[in-house]
Amino acid sequence: MEYTKTDFENMGKCVKRELELRKRVYPKWVAAKRMSQQKADYEIREMEKICNYFDYMYIYSEPEQKKLF
Repeated sequence: MEYTKTDFENMGKCVKRELELRKRVYPKWVAAKRMSQQKADYEIREMEKICNYFDYMYIYSEPEQKKLF
């Protein structure tokens, strides 16, 4: 399956929403001892890497061509 520039943009937005959710929720989980600070930091760091990947793919992907017919 090939992905378009729009696909990378949409996937990036989705991952960013998830990252923001984790940044809001994880501190509460750490305080409630549901998650260690080390695990929370790791998960956020990995999600930030995924965000960076989709940003990169969006920037360097080929522009979409308009269909003429």
